[in-house]
Amino acid sequence: MYAETDFLLALIKDEDWLGDAAERVFDEHRDDLWTSQFTLIELLLVAYREDRDCERVVAAAAELVEIRGDADTVLAAATYVEEDGFTPFDALHLVESGGDVIVGMGNRDGCVTSASKG
Repeated sequence: MYAETDFLLALIKDEDWLGDAAERVFDEHRDDLWTSQFTLIELLLVAYREDRDCERVVAAAAELVEIRGDADTVLAAATYVEEDGFTPFDALHLVESGGDVIVGMGNRDGCVTSASKG
């Protein structure tokens, strides 16, 4: 059974109007539930938008259900968001770059910029 973002948020948030129903489903089907790295990315974005601890939200979801796909990349990106102030997508690009220089259009005057996290 594929667990999507709203279901996992209902389990992770301290207060959620769907929390009780989500907990009942989780208790009944915990061994059958899984999700993808894309749900983790969506959770990262929601946590960032709602000013929640991105690292905690992503890690909590990864502990609740099996993740099919590259969970480590999203977990690492969540750490960069929390510890270094990156935006979620900049953090994901940084992790995926594998330490290589990142070239992008980082400012309004159109100059090419580069960054790397060593």
